[in-house]
Formats: sequence, C-alpha cells, structure tokens
Amino acid sequence: MVTNAQIPRRWNVEIDGIRWLPRLIDKARMRERGQLGTYLLGHSPVDHAFLVRGGVTTEEFAAIVNGSSDDAAVLATLRSRSGWDEERIRSWSERFTSTYRRYIALWDLDEGYRQPNALEALGLKLFKPIEGPAMGLLRRLRRAP
Repeated sequence: MVTNAQIPRRWNVEIDGIRWLPRLIDKARMRERGQLGTYLLGHSPVDHAFLVRGGVTTEEFAAIVNGSSDDAAVLATLRSRSGWDEERIRSWSERFTSTYRRYIALWDLDEGYRQPNALEALGLKLFKPIEGPAMGLLRRLRRAP
C-alpha cells in the first residue's frame, strides 16, 4: 500500500459509503498546500462526474474542504447544500468499479498498488517524463465544473 502523503487516498476508500469523496478531499487539500503535482482537481472525468452529481463546482468544493476540520465536516456541508443529490451520488458510487475499471487499473499501477507487467512498466517509463506537461495541457483544455 502507498503511504506517501503526496498521493491521495485510493479510489476505493469511502466516506459513509460514498466513493471518490475521500480522494477528492485529499486532492483539494494537496492543491491548497501547493502539492497537487500532476494530479487533476476537477478536470478529470471522475472528479467532473462527482462534482456535477453533487451540484458543486470545483472551487466551491475546495472552499468547503479548506473550511472543514475533517472529512465528516466536508460531507455534512455538502449534504446541507441545495444542489446535493445524495441518491444520485450513491447510485454513481455503487457503479464506480464497472464505470471506471480502465482508470482503476491505471491508478493502481501509477500509485504502486499493483506491480506492472513488462509492457505496463515500459508504458509507465515512457509516460512519466511527459506526465506533467500532459496534465498541464489537460487542465487548460478541459474546463473544471
């Protein structure tokens, strides 16, 4: 398991049965500390899906996280908002592994939860040098909610 503070919690960690929320919280905190690195906040398809279903923009979410003492406080604040759709979020969360299985394999490889085979190792070796510029380009091209 990865224990580096520069890596957000794994995709399968939940808060009150809601996947992705812990990871998104971590990425918002990482951004606030200037430690987001190549991770995306709001620009990734998964972040986007969560935020839209939750009725919150990336900046609103980041402000909620920065103003909350812990994960439970973040969730309580989200639940108090008029745009929060708990049923829609839970339904999305329940389908998470089937919807994002290809991303999951990449995250687990990239973050060291799974050892790559020879072809995957080569792919990672080739991608790492361009990861920063690629994510920077994606941030400019894909609008965060």
